[in-house]
Amino acid sequence: MVVGRYRNILLLILGLLLLGVQAVKDEDSDDTVQRIPTMDTYIRAQNLIRKIESMSGDVERSLVMVLRNVLSHSLSLVMAELIKTQEMDISQLEAIHITGYSQLTQDQIDTITRISRSALVGSKNKAVRLTFHDCVGGCNGCLNVNNPDNKGLEGLVADIETVYQDNNFSEIISRADLWALLGIWSINQTIIANNEDCDTCEEVPDLEVTFKWGRKDCATAPYSDDDVGLPAATFDHDELMEFFSDEFDFNDREVTALMGVHTLGAAKIFNSGFHGTWISGGANGTSGAVFFNNQYFINMASLDWNLAQRLCTSLSDVDSDLCSNGETTGWQWNVAGKGFNLNADMSLFKDFDTDSDGKPSCTYSTCPPAPTTTVVEEFAASNTVWIQEFSKVYTKMLAHGSDELQDVN
Repeated sequence: MVVGRYRNILLLILGLLLLGVQAVKDEDSDDTVQRIPTMDTYIRAQNLIRKIESMSGDVERSLVMVLRNVLSHSLSLVMAELIKTQEMDISQLEAIHITGYSQLTQDQIDTITRISRSALVGSKNKAVRLTFHDCVGGCNGCLNVNNPDNKGLEGLVADIETVYQDNNFSEIISRADLWALLGIWSINQTIIANNEDCDTCEEVPDLEVTFKWGRKDCATAPYSDDDVGLPAATFDHDELMEFFSDEFDFNDREVTALMGVHTLGAAKIFNSGFHGTWISGGANGTSGAVFFNNQYFINMASLDWNLAQRLCTSLSDVDSDLCSNGETTGWQWNVAGKGFNLNADMSLFKDFDTDSDGKPSCTYSTCPPAPTTTVVEEFAASNTVWIQEFSKVYTKMLAHGSDELQDVN
């Protein structure tokens, strides 16, 4: 254990020595040779600091602090030298200082996606859900898997982390960036699936979200004990809009567009206390939660929704032996064979209050229109209009907590 710890200290010292390894001929003289560190050395030194700082032990900590102070001074000199001799943009160097990476190329992104997609088999909807849960509080590659609101994501996080570690992705991309990348990829794949299955329905246009990098992981990534305060399924219209306004600075139209992502979603009684697939039928009546389209809005605006608590033992896809005596779902909106909605969903179309048990104050036929009813109807009428709005708000969400994201080279 001691040898292992001090091996890391030696590596840090080696990192210091490597700061001046490259000889570069001075432009003004054929005889003078000037030694400057390379960009690669700078990046490696930054990453080495991060790894060493995560170690425990009082003796190590004191050594690390001394060495880090020396290294930090050297790195500031390096930044100035790189700007002068290599004409590096200051924003790029600042991104390296924050994230530990100088750039991401499209070839790297393609390779990372190709390797990582094995973790998303049957879980594309979860990958999209993960991006939202990560970005509440700021996209930082960390999830509190002990928080009941995150139930169902723990397996996916573990699978992605295995791929991340096995392929040394930490030298290329942060977890927060990887989760964002996989969310975008998953939506694109479910758009492709929708359009391939679509014979007579309206095709979905391409997602207009360009991946950018530069998100910084929390110190304990991919896990955290923080409770970031996720929105409640029982929210009424005002509560829903207030949450997204306070957290993301979204307006009502943006919130409505983002909620359409539930076209991929499903809930399980033992995870959330609610049960069902938001869209039970796909583009041509096939299984739901696999196609990205505006069916969420079409169903909300056109079906006759029933308000009920469903008995656990009556759920066809649940092992009744696992149900507690008399266990039911929370109050939810259902249409047999078509799907279900939470109060937070239906609040986009109907205006209601809820009691302490989450029961709405009116039924689908008696509730008055919500302030965003016309927006729901607009999105229900056109995949193109919705995708354009969704693309903008999803891009905004994925940048939450980051000052400046970088383009892929």
